[in-house]
Amino acid sequence: MNYHLFPYQHLNKAIFMITISLLFNPISALAQPWKEHGKLQVSSVNTHYLVHRDGTSFFWLADTGWEMLHRLNREEMGTYLENRKTKGFNVIQTVLISEFIHMDKATNSYNDSIFRNENPEEPLITPGNNPENAKEYDYWDHVDYAVKTAESKGLYLALLPSWGEWVTPRTDKALFNTKEQAYSYGRFIGNRYRNSPNIIWILGGDRQPDERAIGIELWRTMAEGIADGTNDEKKMDGKANYPTTLMTHHAFTSSSKWFHNDDWIDFHTWGSYHAEVNNTRAFQAVIADWNLPNPKPTLNSEPNYEGHGINYAIDDNGVFTSTDVRMAAYWSVFSGAAGFTYGAQPIWQFTDDTRKKHSPKTYQNWQEGMELPGASQVGLLKKLMESHPMTELQPDQSLIVSGQGECGSHSCAIRGKTFAYIYIPTGNKTTVRFGVIAGKTIKAMWFNPRTGEMTAIGQFENSGEKSFEVPGMSKELNWLKSGRGCDWILVLEDSEK
Repeated sequence: MNYHLFPYQHLNKAIFMITISLLFNPISALAQPWKEHGKLQVSSVNTHYLVHRDGTSFFWLADTGWEMLHRLNREEMGTYLENRKTKGFNVIQTVLISEFIHMDKATNSYNDSIFRNENPEEPLITPGNNPENAKEYDYWDHVDYAVKTAESKGLYLALLPSWGEWVTPRTDKALFNTKEQAYSYGRFIGNRYRNSPNIIWILGGDRQPDERAIGIELWRTMAEGIADGTNDEKKMDGKANYPTTLMTHHAFTSSSKWFHNDDWIDFHTWGSYHAEVNNTRAFQAVIADWNLPNPKPTLNSEPNYEGHGINYAIDDNGVFTSTDVRMAAYWSVFSGAAGFTYGAQPIWQFTDDTRKKHSPKTYQNWQEGMELPGASQVGLLKKLMESHPMTELQPDQSLIVSGQGECGSHSCAIRGKTFAYIYIPTGNKTTVRFGVIAGKTIKAMWFNPRTGEMTAIGQFENSGEKSFEVPGMSKELNWLKSGRGCDWILVLEDSEK
């Protein structure tokens, strides 16, 4: 770990090195956090965040493994989940009824179908579950294996019951056309996984729920079915015991637009998506949800994917890089999001030489895609956020006196009682207001979001204003301090902490 101490600033080296140790080796939960800390729920202390039942903070770091259940076999699934666990991910977002399935044809690597006769009220289930016997091992057995494998690795599965296309179709016919169908399917999956402690439910999938007249009610009824199935009940009456589930809805627009006051929805998700670089929705949507009455946690659950064509046109625009990933991540989290979802173009579709590309302009296979730099870099963000109590956090742009910048240079700040983080995306010289967080003196440090290295700046009286200039990108490029990719986090902390 590289750090620099300036003797004239009298920074306590021992305290600083302990801080570094705790930051990068946080006291972690056991392999299965739900066993050690209890189920996930919304914090009663700060309803913008998720915690475990015992109050332990939970920073959502998800990967979009959308096609995992359809593309990967058992061995590949284990490889992928272990890779994501090692990189610090704790949630995998994946979909049960894929956007790309054909209802009467094979939909996974074992040539299984999901339903009989394209009927969502008739899951295709066969006796037995032996993976060596094709007549026994069905699609739902493979989902069971994914759930259990993720559970064994301490990972949550955020399951989408159905991609939005089959509820609010744009190009194909709908699969769900009645509330009875939505309830029956929801109850089936809720009941099947009622004893799995690592399940989170994400309804939706790209499509806005009001793109079809009955779309909103279909999702509400499916949520009711999931809760009733989880509770082993069966009564479609518009009510359910929702505290037993953790649910949200995923689309371009935040679920708060339609479902903020619904009992079934625990937190909100939305996506900044893939249309542009410097996409300010990554922080604007968070701020809008943060300021709602009776707020809930909110998440950027589909940002720009690493390796994805900018505005869907690689040939003209190039692809999103780890720089774009970091900007979306820090903008979202430092504006008050309860975590972040990462995505990589080859990973979401799990494409390689043996699997057709759902997006033709994809230049890595999924095995290579697991090592794209952004995946490790968002893990560094998680470690930073876990180093202090998340339930203390609140966005506070008043910390930035000058140098906040606009558009792609927008800096944002978030703080707790004794600490603050300021994200500076393009190296802006930044003047900070002191006296906001507690402490007689404040120690300041630079956090490098590309490497996780922490560099000491010094110790200052906690009053007045102080200006900071970011370091150079490296010893060889010490002069390079501004522009895209020259992003840094200014960390401020009570010296006595």
